Amino acid sequence: MNDNFKKTLNYLVFFGLATLLLYLAFRKVDVNVLINGFKEANYFWVAMSLVVATIANLFRALRWKLLMEPLGINPPIKHVFGAVLIGYLANFAFPRLGEITKCGTLKKTDNAPFESLIGTVVVERAADLSMLLLCVILAFSIKIDFFGDFIIHKIFIPLFSKGKGFSYTSVIIVAVFFLFTYILLHLIRKNVFGHKVKSRVKSMYYGIFDGLKSVVRMKRRGLFISYSFIIWGLYLLMTYLLFFSTESTSNLTIIDGIFILVVGSFGMVVPVQGGFGAFHYITAMGLGIFGISQADGLVFATIAHESQSLLLIALGAISMAVLFFRRNPKDPIIS
Repeated sequence: MNDNFKKTLNYLVFFGLATLLLYLAFRKVDVNVLINGFKEANYFWVAMSLVVATIANLFRALRWKLLMEPLGINPPIKHVFGAVLIGYLANFAFPRLGEITKCGTLKKTDNAPFESLIGTVVVERAADLSMLLLCVILAFSIKIDFFGDFIIHKIFIPLFSKGKGFSYTSVIIVAVFFLFTYILLHLIRKNVFGHKVKSRVKSMYYGIFDGLKSVVRMKRRGLFISYSFIIWGLYLLMTYLLFFSTESTSNLTIIDGIFILVVGSFGMVVPVQGGFGAFHYITAMGLGIFGISQADGLVFATIAHESQSLLLIALGAISMAVLFFRRNPKDPIIS
């Protein structure tokens, strides 16, 4: 099976999953209700939410740049911001491709070491996971009876239900995987595949490890934490502003926004292109606990998701044009 065929197959599988989730979300909804909902929406608040989303992505670039400083990597913030946006654009083509793409972008524009950047991205993801868990705790703490049942039974249990199928077969598969990895690394260490492969693997290992150590070396760790709170605070503000875009959600509070932010974030975790289908399905379901109908919930979810998607696609395309077609050649920036 060649690489192109596997990539195509994986793309089709994820695309099929997204299509299925969209179908499940919209199958019992009156199309006329949806159309009227879109017509009556207040797009001023949608535009305001997009402004906030853009600022949040700028802070995401600033935070990522902080992680590069201890590694001696100092690209211009416009390049980092562009790489972040191009990464989001890549996610629409293939789930999780964005993390690799944004590192590859800085490798191309500023000759930054790809492996070290991958390490910093791992740190970023850990920080975002911590912020998401903090939002979950807040939602539990503020309205545990109201939000708790939904989060447990509609998010956590489905996500971890596969763990019930744990068996000796699973143990064997994991053991074989680690054994295969050990043998492969041993063969590489013995130079069985040639010096070039060994050097490449060694470079990747030390590069990723170096990127992970950026947290320890970081001098402005407090600023990194502040940026993380600002990013997620802006995400919450973005969600709250979107509530005013539809009549059915206009009475929801910023506390309710924490819950919808959590629900929507888990919808984006599902490995489908750009969260299509998964975000719509779980967000509409989450809005149902406020007495909002599935149709009205889907109107809100569609406006929220598609407005963000169009923004990221447009900004990602502009960033590609600016960085790759209009830039002047740069000298390596590694000090």
